[in-house]
Amino acid sequence: SIQPPRDCAGDCGRAAPGNRIRRPLHLCIWRLASPSRASAAMAAAMAGGSKKRLSEMLDVDMEGAALEQGPDVEMEESSGAQRPASFAEWFQVASASELRNCLKSLVGEMPQVATQVQEMLTEEKAHQEWVNQEEKSWNDKKAASANLDQPAKAPDNRERENFDMQARFIPLRLTPDERTLLVILSGAMYVSEYTGKVDVYHAGNKSRRMALQIQQVCAILAGLVVSNNFDIARKPLIEREFAENAHFFSAVFEVGRRYKILSPDKLRGTYGKLIHMLQDSVKDDVARAVGFECVVPVKSVATLVAMKQRGQELLNDPLLTTATGEIYESGKTRAEVQAEVRDKSEALRELKEKYAEKAVAGAPAPKAAGDLGELLRGKTSEAAVMTEENVETIIASISDHLSFQRFNREPCERMITFLKTYFNPNDDRGWSLEINRGRGGSCLSHGHKTQFTFVLQSLMLWREIMGSMFALWQCTEDDLLDPSLRYRLCDTGQGLNRLQSAPRVSRMMQHILHKVQSEVGSWVGLSVVHLGDRDVPNALVFIDKYTQVPQILAPIVACLDKLPEGYESSR
Repeated sequence: SIQPPRDCAGDCGRAAPGNRIRRPLHLCIWRLASPSRASAAMAAAMAGGSKKRLSEMLDVDMEGAALEQGPDVEMEESSGAQRPASFAEWFQVASASELRNCLKSLVGEMPQVATQVQEMLTEEKAHQEWVNQEEKSWNDKKAASANLDQPAKAPDNRERENFDMQARFIPLRLTPDERTLLVILSGAMYVSEYTGKVDVYHAGNKSRRMALQIQQVCAILAGLVVSNNFDIARKPLIEREFAENAHFFSAVFEVGRRYKILSPDKLRGTYGKLIHMLQDSVKDDVARAVGFECVVPVKSVATLVAMKQRGQELLNDPLLTTATGEIYESGKTRAEVQAEVRDKSEALRELKEKYAEKAVAGAPAPKAAGDLGELLRGKTSEAAVMTEENVETIIASISDHLSFQRFNREPCERMITFLKTYFNPNDDRGWSLEINRGRGGSCLSHGHKTQFTFVLQSLMLWREIMGSMFALWQCTEDDLLDPSLRYRLCDTGQGLNRLQSAPRVSRMMQHILHKVQSEVGSWVGLSVVHLGDRDVPNALVFIDKYTQVPQILAPIVACLDKLPEGYESSR
């Protein structure tokens, strides 16, 4: 197995049948394009051991190989243009005919490559058709919205959110009972040593070890729940088998997953154990040994709306925009803020009166989600009628979604504003963004205009990712918990990690990248989505990386906002 290089994209990093990584196609092309040089460079790089990254092999200094080529080669190179020092450089400057000839030679030497190339082209064509369809749909919606009259009153001067499209990605806010279960789950995962016992090289039946560790986590959960509520939980959790309480355990695990999506900065250590445990639990042999399925879909606004009468009407009601809108106090008088608060409260009241069914006199109140007694009985008390609590939950969940987007997108938008305000891409006489390799920690050399474009496209990409974070979280969990996507333990240079492909996240990131490229126009660098390789082993590492963006940019924005005030106070 060969690790995909840093400058490869697409199928090179995906897991092939047999839990192996495909040999990068352009690596083979490189070897055919310059056999003697590439062989010497490959041999020199492979001598260091299989743990060295293939990207280092591709970027290896190829000048040393010239000593073995003889003086004729040196004279040939000195008389002509400078030869590329790495495959990445050659790939950028090679003509179409050179690439075509290399591919033909590769197919002649390795006939099985023709099948692989055909599969790649078929998948790429299908993906491009999907991207074109999504882009056409997006442009049609944009053109249609432009023809509509602007509403008389819209919070924050933004278009009305399409809640119908976003509802399936918006998790439901946790109820008080579910927060109690979350605390218990957090404590159980904190003391668990699941990854320390499973993600190691060892002999023996690994599925049996996984099942045993999952059962131990369930036992810890049961003990904590019984100690927290002895009267209700004693008999179901002590006298029954784990499989008989499958509904309870799967519901507790779902609460932890949902809370992590809503608060990515929380559960930094325990969520990794939880998702890795659930990743193993979907395997057939592990599920049979455990006795039940640990994974259930995450509860979202769409799932609650689908269960309730007139739920779809609620999502399409114009008042929902007012009821879920955020209220900003900056630049407004106290009277204006109070008026917006009254409008929001009035919209919530009207939505309750319109869609919530009145409780029948004398009837018992329905149990809230996460009620321990209901979970242990293996059933839910959700009825088809919409209650006031359901309306409040839907509105609160959508409000959380909008607040989450603002908190994550605003630092990126502010940094883009600072960049465009204080820097001119065509004039570096004021402040220059030029960087040089080896100076100030820079690994690249960019002129002022190139670096301006590079920073702008990075901030715009981050902004789009932050706006689609809930959808990316769902794709991440779908990839991690897909039983057909096997993983393998691999030493990535930072310890053992689970190397697994992530096709759903990759497709969505390609769509986001395509949208940003169409907005920026020009693109600096390679448009590569690292997934399933040694740099980004799996979807969890990928999504966790982007959750740090607002944590990095928000303090910078706050500092820049305070600079004028600090300057005026020091005068």
